[in-house]
Amino acid sequence: MAWLIVSDDNEKGPAIRGDAEVMDAHWQYELANRDVILAAGSLRDDDGLTKTGSLLVLDVATRAEAEAFFANDPATKAGLRGRTSIRYLNAAILNREEQD
Repeated sequence: MAWLIVSDDNEKGPAIRGDAEVMDAHWQYELANRDVILAAGSLRDDDGLTKTGSLLVLDVATRAEAEAFFANDPATKAGLRGRTSIRYLNAAILNREEQD
């Protein structure tokens, strides 16, 4: 099952994103969990440079698993996240392949 997580950075976003230790831990967390991550990346302003949030698509069975994964992310623990939406995604096309 695919779960879509979209979060905006809060007002502390730029400072937290500037903390190399936090962001390295965040990246290592994502790399260590590639088996459940279908997609991940930062959301940006139209300039393509200014980071404003993040997107995750997880392959986990339940909302509780998606929430736990997100809560355990070092960037989340450091206080990066603002408004967040977690929704079940009924993927029609994933990795350019039609889904059942």
